[in-house]
Amino acid sequence: MYMREVSEVRLICGVHGVGKTVFAKKLCQKLLLEYYSASELIRKRTNCEISDYKKVQHLSDNQELLLEALSEINNFQYVLDGHLCLINTHNKIERISYGTFKAMNIESIYLVVDAPEKIQDRLKRRDKQIRNLGLIASFQQEEFAYAKYLAEKMHIPLKIICDNKEVGECSFLEKENIILPIKPVFADAILSREKKYEYRKQLCKKEINKIYIYATAPVKMIIGEAEVVSKLSMDKEKLWQETQMYAGITKKFYDQYFEFQDCACAYRIGGVKRYGVPVTLKNIGIEYAPQSFIYVGELELC
Repeated sequence: MYMREVSEVRLICGVHGVGKTVFAKKLCQKLLLEYYSASELIRKRTNCEISDYKKVQHLSDNQELLLEALSEINNFQYVLDGHLCLINTHNKIERISYGTFKAMNIESIYLVVDAPEKIQDRLKRRDKQIRNLGLIASFQQEEFAYAKYLAEKMHIPLKIICDNKEVGECSFLEKENIILPIKPVFADAILSREKKYEYRKQLCKKEINKIYIYATAPVKMIIGEAEVVSKLSMDKEKLWQETQMYAGITKKFYDQYFEFQDCACAYRIGGVKRYGVPVTLKNIGIEYAPQSFIYVGELELC
């Protein structure tokens, strides 16, 4: 245990480029508190830069160094600008251990969020780099889920901040997963990254985080999963113009499918994963194949 029991920390978190540092410094001015950056405190002890989108080695060691640095802070109350998750050397989003946050004596958590497309654009303008939109969305979703877990476990308030003000909810955070039936030829094209748009006459109403790909007859199994970057709905000719490079179908097929529609829809696909062993619906307690889609929670299928 490094932290003094009397310390009270307001933790500001969020993905790189969301604007958490700007918000944290404004909060410091409002509450007359000192500002500290977790990555800067670690950097001073390791001479290594910590970034959301870089693979981080020795994650647990870095958190030990952070706690040591925080133990040397003399202020009773302060604002800490930090992260809840990082990318490990296996290119996976990894949660920082609960023990780290418990040792900080956190008084409240502020999670700064924004639409993934806005974050991507902000990073492009600021850093002159185009970050993967799917990674940004997944990262933010994981930070949100972990922030809720930490707040509940430590019995402290969680405040969601968007555009520098507290909000009750954000549609891009409250996401579901779906099982979606797709013809095997198109399912394979999605998982091989040839097809990055899954066209539909109608989209589900809720925001979607992930599609579990159910390959229809003759396969009749869930063969992989795909991250949903965004949902598109517009004039069918405009949609084709925007998506044709990775449509995975011919213009003739597209026109036949939307023949009696003025508006066309699609799920824009991000990262994908093909399962080594396909999964039957019965194995996850579903008796019948979905006609359109089924809302589901997080499934451990691989």
